[in-house]
Amino acid sequence: MSATGHDTPSHCENCNAPLQGHYCHDCGQSVVNPVRDARHALEEVFESFWHLDGRIFRTLRDLVVPGRVAVNYLAGQRARYVAPLRLFLVLSVVTFFFAQMAIHVENNEGANPMVQLEDGVSSNKNSAKQSKAFAKAASIADVEQIRRRNLADLAEARSAVPSVLLHARKAIDVAIADVNHAADSRIEAIGREKAMSAEQVAAAKADGQRRANEALETSKQSMDKAEDLTTLERLRVERLVPHQVKLAGLPASAAAARRHEFNEIRDINIAAGCRAAKLQIAVATSTEGSRARKESEDARIYGDPDCYDRLTLFGSDEPWDEETNPLVISWAPAFFNHWVNRQIAHGRENVSRAQKDPSLYVRALLAAVPSALFLLVPVFALLLKLAYLGSGRRYLEHLVVALYSHAFMCLAMLAFFVSIALDNAISPQWSGFGWISGTLETLLWLWLPVYLWLMQKRVYGNGWIVTTVRYLVIGNLYFVLLAFAATFLALASVVRM
Repeated sequence: MSATGHDTPSHCENCNAPLQGHYCHDCGQSVVNPVRDARHALEEVFESFWHLDGRIFRTLRDLVVPGRVAVNYLAGQRARYVAPLRLFLVLSVVTFFFAQMAIHVENNEGANPMVQLEDGVSSNKNSAKQSKAFAKAASIADVEQIRRRNLADLAEARSAVPSVLLHARKAIDVAIADVNHAADSRIEAIGREKAMSAEQVAAAKADGQRRANEALETSKQSMDKAEDLTTLERLRVERLVPHQVKLAGLPASAAAARRHEFNEIRDINIAAGCRAAKLQIAVATSTEGSRARKESEDARIYGDPDCYDRLTLFGSDEPWDEETNPLVISWAPAFFNHWVNRQIAHGRENVSRAQKDPSLYVRALLAAVPSALFLLVPVFALLLKLAYLGSGRRYLEHLVVALYSHAFMCLAMLAFFVSIALDNAISPQWSGFGWISGTLETLLWLWLPVYLWLMQKRVYGNGWIVTTVRYLVIGNLYFVLLAFAATFLALASVVRM
């Protein structure tokens, strides 16, 4: 009978060997069954996770000294330290779990929808992609309509950029010049195709500009200035009817013209839907008093008030749609194409969510980082193996160095996140702490590459010059791989969040 009141077996429950102590001398299993002893079960959980027998504290203490843990572990002092894989996994989980709580992203939920009513419906087109539409314009009037719409969008985008951001405005100015150049080139081509004189081209161009301006003003009046839902719906119908009539009169063989009318109808409906969402949010805001509003919640209930650009892929003039115009990879099987389009759909939806609440993306990114680091550890070990060919060390020895290197990286990031948390808690009461925490964070990031360099020198024992050359080669290759991993991670996070 044990001290806990349970019967102590005479033979090992695992291998049936006679028991002579607390552990089986044959297989090593404990005599205490955690299923029947809650206290021992709890101790076993903590022991298996942390190994709180002094090794975790000794390991962390020696890990601060570059290379000490790796050198001692490879020399055979394994009982002194937590195993490298266990240490890395524990630190990565703790680090990014803490990061989820420490990092807060402002999501601008306090925006006033009443102000947004004056903004109108914006759709900042990508000038490079939209310029390709000029190639399908059948007349000078069509060219001028496309030109006027693009220039209006770019002008709206430019006016939204503060004047101090000259580089941002310069990029929009370049886009405006590209649109004008593409439009003028297409007009010249149409004039040559139809054998028009210079006077006829100029007259058609002036008439097209007049009609485009009138259409633009009608569009603004219809969508941007409607003050209530009844007016908005009436104006939408007025704009839809001409296109619906024209569409009904087009033969099935006129695929390009029919596609153009369908796109016009779609644009009208999108603009009306965005305006309707703004109107509904404004009404809700004005009737619910001082209730705190969340932009993401309003978008979920009333609809998204922001009109986003069409999603076009690989230069296609048609907007991507999962069902009507999916991305099709000709050599891939159907199930793969379906999966790719589902990921694009998830990504598009999540981008909209993240723009309303950026913390969603940050949390998804932080949750995915440990997996990326885990995948990069064996790659880093392989780089060490290639850099130190002829050193006599096996790949698993390099893997130990890689694991302890990444464990320290996680420890450094944990210290960084702790500093952020302290800054958030203390700086509002004492502004001077922000300078202290900022200095500590800067020193921490400066120390990290120096630590890894010194660790490599201590573990492999080469001269300073040889170590530095190998360190720079490995570091640059690893940085490139890390950049690819970070890009993939960012895309995957958008899809998965």
